[in-house]
Amino acid sequence: MHLTISKRELVRGLSRTQSVADRKSSMPILSNILLSTDGQKTLRFAATDLYLSVTSTAPAAVETSGTVALPARTLFDIARSLPEGEVTIRAQDLHAAEIRAGKVRFKIPGQPGKDFPALPSPGKVEFAELLADELGRLITLTHYSMSTDDTRPHLAGALFIGDGKIMRMVTTDGHRLSKAEHKQGDGAAMLSFEMLVPAKGIHELKRLIEEAKSSAPKGEENAARIGIATAGGHAFFRQRDEILSVKLADEQFPPYNKVIPKQQDRRVVIQRARLVEALKRISLVASDKSGSVRFHVAPGALRIGSENPDVGEGSEELDVDFAGEPVEIGFNARYLLDALNAISEDDVAIELGGALDPGVIKPVGVTDFIGVIMPMRI
Repeated sequence: MHLTISKRELVRGLSRTQSVADRKSSMPILSNILLSTDGQKTLRFAATDLYLSVTSTAPAAVETSGTVALPARTLFDIARSLPEGEVTIRAQDLHAAEIRAGKVRFKIPGQPGKDFPALPSPGKVEFAELLADELGRLITLTHYSMSTDDTRPHLAGALFIGDGKIMRMVTTDGHRLSKAEHKQGDGAAMLSFEMLVPAKGIHELKRLIEEAKSSAPKGEENAARIGIATAGGHAFFRQRDEILSVKLADEQFPPYNKVIPKQQDRRVVIQRARLVEALKRISLVASDKSGSVRFHVAPGALRIGSENPDVGEGSEELDVDFAGEPVEIGFNARYLLDALNAISEDDVAIELGGALDPGVIKPVGVTDFIGVIMPMRI
């Protein structure tokens, strides 16, 4: 393989892929990026850890076609250090590669391209298109309630559902649940699918969304789109010439609709920013282990309190829009703050049943998000 590529395009292609390369794997080939030529004008980059895979392309002047697998981190660091201008990459004997830019020369060891694992392919499957901003918003509203326990793979990810014209994301860690939806506009059909995407894939998808927005023509950032598809047990997310594939969790996501209360007796409306500040203050004296705060709801007022024998106690009363029967209930303050910080609307509604019933958080005037938080005994 012998080709010439601009430093800018080389760094761009490597930055898209090198984060997926698995430097701690027992399979040394997985710590490499696969470089392969595609015709006389394209260089293809690929990396995988066998669960995530990323492919990308860049324009290049190809003199001799071929493939080579080179150490991801080393190659990326070298590419970034090179002077601006054209970079020549030439594969040599024993799968080493010579990299030249001006008077700078590096030679690094590699591995045969044929030893690199075959990557999943979407084939001819149809992609549904969603604005990158909207997909990013769905992730923002739900990612925090994914479980971080890898021994519970049915919870350590996000459920994606395409239902006609609606894209839905749901996450839960068993203590809280978040559901967010986006309804496609007229003429923009959404494919029907249901897939459980592991948390690692969600984190890489966030990077892809930012890449889509940053690489969009100036003034068109809000129009950047992400293609979504599923095939062969993998999810595929596409933006322009880059494709992220994620091996889906072969697990059954909990029946989330059974967790969401159908009707609550009490609805408290409050300014989101005031509630956030109050929770931050009162959680200073909450137990480090439980993070529990106590809500006492009465007509026109919400009193938030917490006490800890080792630290002290605190309380704060807030004016709220509420005229129902009083109730006292406990919640984990961090769970409340995670949901409130994900919401952008000014006012929120907290819907409550009894002292042992789940609490529900919703933005006022918006119906595309709901957060459910299980209560704590107080």
